[in-house]
Amino acid sequence: CVHLTSENRHEIFENCKIDLRSIISSKSTLKRAKDKASKMENSAQRTFHREEAKMNATKNLKNAMKIFVNEKESLYETKLEARTYSKFTRHIEDTDAEVGRSYKRSRQSEDYHEETGEATTDEDVNASESLLQKNDKKEDIQDDVIKGILGNIVEYSDVTKEIFSIYKKQYPNGDLIDLRLNSAFFKKKLPNSTAISYLTEMDTITESLVPKNVHDFLVHLFSKNLTAKEWHCEIDDLRSPEKNDPVMNAVVRVIRRTLPQFIKAFSLEDQNPLINITTIEGAHLNSFVHPCLDAFLWYIANIHYEYGEITSKKHVNNNRADGAGFMTDVNKYQLVYVEGSRPVTKDDKEITDIEKITKNIKNIFAKIVKETIKNRRRLPETLYVFGGQSFRLRIHLFYIDYCGTYRLNEVDNTNLPRKFSEMKDFIYFYECVLKWALLVRNVTESFDKAKTEQRPSRLSYANALLQLND
Repeated sequence: CVHLTSENRHEIFENCKIDLRSIISSKSTLKRAKDKASKMENSAQRTFHREEAKMNATKNLKNAMKIFVNEKESLYETKLEARTYSKFTRHIEDTDAEVGRSYKRSRQSEDYHEETGEATTDEDVNASESLLQKNDKKEDIQDDVIKGILGNIVEYSDVTKEIFSIYKKQYPNGDLIDLRLNSAFFKKKLPNSTAISYLTEMDTITESLVPKNVHDFLVHLFSKNLTAKEWHCEIDDLRSPEKNDPVMNAVVRVIRRTLPQFIKAFSLEDQNPLINITTIEGAHLNSFVHPCLDAFLWYIANIHYEYGEITSKKHVNNNRADGAGFMTDVNKYQLVYVEGSRPVTKDDKEITDIEKITKNIKNIFAKIVKETIKNRRRLPETLYVFGGQSFRLRIHLFYIDYCGTYRLNEVDNTNLPRKFSEMKDFIYFYECVLKWALLVRNVTESFDKAKTEQRPSRLSYANALLQLND
């Protein structure tokens, strides 16, 4: 150091100062980094505690909701049991009156209802009896119990229970029992005895619909051997033999409106559109099929029938129907859905049409139920949705109902007469459509009857809404 010049010493001194500043700066940076890391650690811990608190709060909320739901269900059951008790005490009151006993128990029931302010309906009693049976026999599951579309237990015939049981074993996830005569399930899955019992049950419903006087009238009319000109004169002079019979009057109106088009076609011989393979679908259906359905539905059931590629929001995927029938009251529910084809078409057209029909009428059925319940109205005792299929020269008419699941039931099927030698086939043709229209009328009358019944209680309404949501 003695030999160092003043400049060297100054340079060394400056370098030391720079190194010292660098060391001090590094320590300061390290301290700031440590402080920042410490803050981040504290922030992470606070965030973790908040998330844990949120999870605990969510868990507590879920537990509280479960307790609330259980309490609500318990309250429903208590009300149902109270209504059942009321029904039983009123029955005891009637019995006591006959033998001169005390009315104490019935008065207790009346006092209870004065406090609650609610009346007991048969629907509530049925629901409560079902609930009590469920509580008494929670583990006793009966195979033959069939529920209605709202989950209520409904009593059906033995053959219906048997068919439902067979179907559920074969198709656990299925939702439509196809009971048409040519369906695979009917032909291959049902035992002969069950099939015979079902057909007997259906015959009891459908074959008695056509009055004998109407059948005799049709036989007498279409047994005549007339020329085209004579048939037109016969139609012009046609009158109802019984003016006070609404069904007979309707049949005469239908014949006067629809038969002339067939007579005209028969007169064309080689150019007869019922035989000509070049006839297009729309012309065939609009000339011979839809007018008959339209006339019968209007004159018999007061159903407004539209045809010619009809659109509706109730159709699956907004499919178009060849024909659709609607009620004429304020609700305007659709009850009829029809698909058809021309006289000559491919075999697979029949399969695709029936699939389209069944999907749409199931959807229409469900829509009717939902809209009726949401309006707090009673469902009609008889609720069917009707389908029709015109394949080549044959008409198939059917309906769906709900017996634990949807069922497709065939009302009848018939050929369209094609020429003068087949005039007697009009007996079966008109009777086939008449049966179908009379069943439609039964449904519309059931809707009218439901409007006059007592409105469902709030409890029944709430239970029905819960079933719809499920």
